[in-house]
Order: sequence, then C-alpha cells, then structure tokens
Amino acid sequence: MEPLAAPYPRSVALSRVGWFVLFALPTAVLVTASQLVPDPAGHGTHTQLGLPPCGFMTVTGIPCPGCGLTTSFSHMVRLEVVEAAAANPFGVPLFLVSFFTIPIAALGFVRGWGVLDTLERLQFEKVAIMLALCSVLTWGTKLVVLLLS
Repeated sequence: MEPLAAPYPRSVALSRVGWFVLFALPTAVLVTASQLVPDPAGHGTHTQLGLPPCGFMTVTGIPCPGCGLTTSFSHMVRLEVVEAAAANPFGVPLFLVSFFTIPIAALGFVRGWGVLDTLERLQFEKVAIMLALCSVLTWGTKLVVLLLS
C-alpha cells in the first residue's frame, strides 16, 4: 500500500513558508527603517509611523529596553554605526542579525532547506541567548548611566 502523499514535499513546502516569513519580515523592517528620519533625540523615530510615544518612558521617565531601537535601525541602514549605538547599543547587533537573515532565508527558500535544521546548524539558540543578554546588559547600562547622572 502506497502512502497518499510523500512527507518530503510537504516539509519542503512548509519550510519555504518559513523561509518566506524570515525573508519578508526583516526586509520590511529594514525598508521601513530606510524611509524614516532618525530622531536627533535618540528615540522617538517610531512616532513617524503613527505610533504613540513609549508608554513606559511617559509614565516612569525611564527608557524601556526598546527605546531608541527604531532610531538605531534608521541610523544603521545609513551605515551610521556610532549614532545607532548611541540611540540604543542593542540595535546594532539586532540590525546585523536581521540584515544577515535576509540572504540566508533567500538561500534556504531556493534550496528547500529545512528551517529548523538550518537554524540548528547555525546554532541560532546561541545567537538568541546572546541577543537576550545583550538586550539586558544594554538596558542595565542605560539605567545605571541615567541613575548616576
């Protein structure tokens, strides 16, 4: 008795959907960042998208971990690394991961690679842990600088 459908083509199709998402999302983010003018204050660039100011900062007067990320990305697409790091140091590595995800996703889509297998081969869990630590450290540093000033 033959199976109704071979599992391989379905897994390739699902992987291609995953690769498409991993291609489309960072591409949309980077294209959007390229259309924004970085706010000289180092944060608030996201308001050009019609989004409200940061609620956390509005209530507490303290920047949230994401404050300055849009500004940082907007600088990074212009290769203004120093300004990007000044807006939010976490934006630099997050931008680089987003940027390099695009060609990897395109290649994975074309070649039909398994998304999870590829992420495992690239040791993405280590990248995710490093990004999480980087986020905590950069926000902690911002808080210390803010409290000492």
